Amino acid sequence: MQSEAPAYDILDYLPDGILMVDERGVILFVNDAFAEMLGHETAMLFGLNILSLLADIDVFGECIATVMKEGKSLDSETDFIHSEGHIVHTVKSVRMIRNKEHIRFFVNIRNLTELSRLNKELRLSKELIEYQAQELSSLLNSKNQELEEILGSINEVIWYIDNDTLALRYVNNAVESIFGFTQETFLTDHTLWQQQIHPDDRELVKMFFETLSPGQSREIRFRIIRNDGITRWLNSRIHHHSRLNVFIGITDDITTSKTQSEEIAFLAYHDPLTMLPNRAKLKLQLEDRFAHPPSSEFALLFLDIDNFKNVNDTMGHEIGDHILSEVSRLIQNMLDSNDFFARFGGDEFVLLLHNSDIEHIDTFAERLIQAFKHPFKINEIDFFLSLSIGIVLYPQDASNTEDLIRHADTAMYEAKKKGKNQFVYYDASMQCAIHNFLHIESLIRDGLEHNLFELYFQPLVNSKTLRVEGYEALLRLPHPSEGYISPDLFIGVAETNGDIHRIGKEVLLQACDFIETVRAVQEEPFFVAINISSKQLQQEFFAYELLAYLKDRNIPPAYLKVELTESAVMDNIEIATVQLRQLKDGGVKIALDDFGTGYSSFAYLAQLPIDTLKIDKSFILTLFEVNSHRHIVEAMSNLAHVLGMSVTAEGVEESSHYEVLVDYKIDTLQGFHLCRPLPKELILKKLHENAPYFTPSSAEGYSI
Repeated sequence: MQSEAPAYDILDYLPDGILMVDERGVILFVNDAFAEMLGHETAMLFGLNILSLLADIDVFGECIATVMKEGKSLDSETDFIHSEGHIVHTVKSVRMIRNKEHIRFFVNIRNLTELSRLNKELRLSKELIEYQAQELSSLLNSKNQELEEILGSINEVIWYIDNDTLALRYVNNAVESIFGFTQETFLTDHTLWQQQIHPDDRELVKMFFETLSPGQSREIRFRIIRNDGITRWLNSRIHHHSRLNVFIGITDDITTSKTQSEEIAFLAYHDPLTMLPNRAKLKLQLEDRFAHPPSSEFALLFLDIDNFKNVNDTMGHEIGDHILSEVSRLIQNMLDSNDFFARFGGDEFVLLLHNSDIEHIDTFAERLIQAFKHPFKINEIDFFLSLSIGIVLYPQDASNTEDLIRHADTAMYEAKKKGKNQFVYYDASMQCAIHNFLHIESLIRDGLEHNLFELYFQPLVNSKTLRVEGYEALLRLPHPSEGYISPDLFIGVAETNGDIHRIGKEVLLQACDFIETVRAVQEEPFFVAINISSKQLQQEFFAYELLAYLKDRNIPPAYLKVELTESAVMDNIEIATVQLRQLKDGGVKIALDDFGTGYSSFAYLAQLPIDTLKIDKSFILTLFEVNSHRHIVEAMSNLAHVLGMSVTAEGVEESSHYEVLVDYKIDTLQGFHLCRPLPKELILKKLHENAPYFTPSSAEGYSI
C-alpha cells in the first residue's frame, strides 16, 4: 500500500519515528526511523493497524478521543512491541490534521530507550539536502500548511541559516516555546536569534560557525536570554551543507537536564545538609595538596561533637540536623580563605589549616573549644555542646590521605579518653595503643568464635545467716595461646567495637545454664547477678528481650539480678530509667555496682528502681587506712536502708573487714576472704558435698 503523500518521503531523514494514521488506526504513512525502531521493513508497515504494534491497545482509542475533543497535541509515554518481542519505550506527540473531508492523525514518536537520543540521530544529514535540494527549499519557503503542522508537532527547533550572513532563512514554530518570540517575528528579523545569545557566549558561537567546515557536523552548547529575561541553556546539532551553502540545525532546550546534572555533580562532592564539602571532596583536596612540594605544610584537625548521639536519641534527628547546620556555620565563620572545611560524616568534621605554625594551630583550636562554650539555641531550647579535636601535621605525622585521617582520628579519640572538650596532637605512641586494641579485638573474636568465654561464680553471703544468697557471674577469657585475658582489657574494647552485645548474650546464656543446674540440686531460692554495660542498656529492646529469654527458658525472673555501674546509668539517665523499670516490673532484681565512685548518684538514686547498693571495694579495702572511709561506708549503708534498698559490700578480703561490716549492718558480703570466684564445676561439687565456703572466726558454729 502506498502512502497518501509521497512528498512525505523527506521525513525519512528525521531521526524520530513519524506515522500518519486514519481514525481506525490504519497506517497511511510511516518513515524509516519508526520501522527501524520496531525492527520492521518500512514497506511492511503500510496498511497495518497501529493496534497490532501497541503493548496496550486501549492507548489508541483514549489518545484519539482526547485529541479530537481537545484539538491539540497530546504528549504521553507509549510502549510498542518490537518485532523480536521486547518492549520499546517511547514518548509520542499526536496532532489531528484535517485534509478536505478526511481526518488524519500525525504521530511523532521518540525512542526513550536510546541513551544518545538526538545526539547521534536527530540531525539533518548530508543526504537530507542531496536527496532533493531544490525540493527542500521549495517546501520550507512555501509555508505549506500541512507541512507546517507536521514540523510544528516536533518539539525541537528546526532551522537553517545562510552560510555567509548567518541570516535565518527558516525556523519551525517550536522556536516560540524556547525563545519567547513568535515564529513570524524570527522570520521577519533574520538576525534576532543572534541578539538573543548570551553576551558571554556570542564569541563562542561566532567561532563555532567560522570553524565548522563544509560537510562537517558538530554540537555546541550555549546560553540565550529569552524575551522575558530568563536565561536558558541550548544544545544545537548543526550540519554545514557543502552544496547548498547553509547551516542546518536542530536545537533543544537542555536547561532542566543541565541544572539537574550540575546538582548531581555538586552533591557528589558536597554534604546535602550543611552544603560543606564531603569526604570525597576532602580526598581530592588532600591529593591536590600532596601534588605540591613538601614545603607546603598544613595541619589537619579531626573534630567530633561530644555526646551528640544523646541529642539525636532524646530530641530527634531533626533537631540534630539543625545543630549540625549551626555548628558548620559557626566554624566556617572562623576560617581563613585558604583553609578547607568538610563534613566527614555524622557529627565529625575535618579542617585543613593552611598555616601550620604550632602557635597558630593552638590558638585556633582553643578558639574552637571556647566557641562551643555558648549554647546553640534551637526552637528556643539551649543545647550545650563541646568538641574533641585530634590534630596531625603534614608531612611530619603522615604523607598520605589514609594515614593523615587515621592518625587524626586516633588523636581525637585520645582527646575523648582524656575527658573530651579539648584538643590533642597525634603522637606515634598512640598507634601502639591502636595496635593493642586490634590485638585484643582479635582475641575477643576468637573467644566468641570458639566458645572460649567462661563464667566463674563468686558467692554473695548474707551477713546475718552466713548462707549463700546468690552468686555474681564473672566473665573470664582463657585463650589457648595468649593465656588468661583480663576483663579489664577486653571489656573496654568490646564496648567500643560493639562486641559487648554478643558477649552479653553469651553471659546470659551461661548464667541461665547455671541457674537451671543449681535449681536441680537445691530447693532454697538464690540469684545469679550478671553485669550489664551502658551499651547494652541503651539498646531499645534490651529489657524486653532479656525478659522474653527468661520466659522462653522457663526461669523465674527472681533468679536473675542485673548489676550496673553508676557511669552506665548516667550515660543516658532517661533511657536507663525506662529499661530498669521494665526489668523491675518484670521481676528482675537491680543492683547499682561500684557505688561511691561516680559523680551524681545521690541526685538520681531515689528515682531509680534499685534493689541493692553495692559499695565499691576501694572503700572496703581501705577501711583501716583511711579513717573517713569507715564513716562513708556506714553512711552509705544508712542511706540505702532509708531508701528501702539492701546493701552489699564487695572486696571483703580480711576477717577485720567482715566484723566491721557486720557492725555497719551491711546485708550481703562478697570477697576473697569469703570465697574466690569458682568455675561452675567446683560450685556444683560444693553443693553436692554440702561443703562450707567460709567459717568466720567469731562464729565458728556457722557455715556457708
